[in-house]
Amino acid sequence: MKRFIILAIVLLSANTAFAYNYSQDLTDSIIKEEQQVKYCPESQIWGDNCSDENKITFIKRITYGSGGFSIYEKDKALYDTDTTLEFIHNNQLFGYNMHKLKFFKLMFENDKFNQTELNEEQIKELFPEIDIIKVSDFTNGEITIFKPYFKPKSFMLVNDTDETYYKYQLEKYQKQDELIHSIFEIPKAGNYVYSHFGSRDALFPTLTIHVKNKLMKN
Repeated sequence: MKRFIILAIVLLSANTAFAYNYSQDLTDSIIKEEQQVKYCPESQIWGDNCSDENKITFIKRITYGSGGFSIYEKDKALYDTDTTLEFIHNNQLFGYNMHKLKFFKLMFENDKFNQTELNEEQIKELFPEIDIIKVSDFTNGEITIFKPYFKPKSFMLVNDTDETYYKYQLEKYQKQDELIHSIFEIPKAGNYVYSHFGSRDALFPTLTIHVKNKLMKN
């Protein structure tokens, strides 16, 4: 009985740990390490709906010590996706790179993974109830956004530039294990700095997000 109670507490904590309320369909479709993933090259669909006679089965692996990137094994050959998290939506494979803050549609063609970067509208289809902050909207590394009074609000930082943010994180932010690294919940107005381990070196420019309260409908 005691073990059951402890397990229940852990599960409840896991379900409430994230800032954003991810859909069950998305969390269920995330591909885990060592998981097998089917791909139909003729119909170009991913997942259990794949029924092509010559379907391909991949096994997901994760690199360690270099950012936790995903690689997929097929017939003992390894294929790089340049993403750190993958999930299947509408029979299509999508990937997220936490160091680039970008989403991609992944296609396996000519014996390799190819990427097509998702735009803001396509990302909103996957995460409909979140405000997106684009890196291109920053001026001199700063931006001002708004949240409702007395309520926290979740945002997603999306990089639509050629910059990279390898191992960046929001300073003094408690939920660094967010499922999507660039989603964060702002509890109150103030200044929030996205940096490389707190560095102020010009080689690692910071992004400063100024948050103000505002009367909002939602």
